[in-house]
Amino acid sequence: MLKFLLIETASATCSIATGNENEIISIRENVDSREHAALITVFSDEVMKESKWKFEELNAVVVSAGPGSYTGLRIGVSTAKGICFAAQLPLIAINTLEALANGFANENKLQENICAVFDARRDEVYYGIWNTKCETIIRSRAALLNEEFENTIEKVKGKISFVGDGAKKISDFFPDSKNSFHPEFKTSAKYLLPIALKKFNERDLADVAYFEPNYIKPFYFAETKSR
Repeated sequence: MLKFLLIETASATCSIATGNENEIISIRENVDSREHAALITVFSDEVMKESKWKFEELNAVVVSAGPGSYTGLRIGVSTAKGICFAAQLPLIAINTLEALANGFANENKLQENICAVFDARRDEVYYGIWNTKCETIIRSRAALLNEEFENTIEKVKGKISFVGDGAKKISDFFPDSKNSFHPEFKTSAKYLLPIALKKFNERDLADVAYFEPNYIKPFYFAETKSR
């Protein structure tokens, strides 16, 4: 039986789970993004012990690869790579927005397109659109909430369910929209499992040594001048 450790830290949710080809075995979640670094190894140890698995028995470590929080992604990917190196395991990297859209489709069984969207601060979002079969309509990208974005959304045929922490920002931008908005639907490690199984069977693995998260945008920080 296949055994996976699943790591999701791309948003405010720190979610760690174990799963096989049939189900999630154990899961731990916390929604305070400030706690990711402190909790990720604790949660990993807890779910492994609860599953009665050893790290070297895993078939792969699965990590949410972005887009999302720069800090959260660094913490998740660094931890995943560390476990892979230590236990000599393959790494599976999964698009965070795709996993969120797939999870919403599986849980709600709606016949609508799904736009997974994260708040990228100011007037920007990260978003991607998938149909109910998890086939890509628009690949993950960053976008300003402007006329160009509005035109892009209007070209998508059929209704759209907007999910993720950026859905509220989208609903404010489209106040008269007939689409549905679900900002309460959050990322979770359990949504990585179906895609991880497909990638593992296809041997679609990341290079442990060179893999980097998909930030989409470069990270900038403000320099402070000494007085």
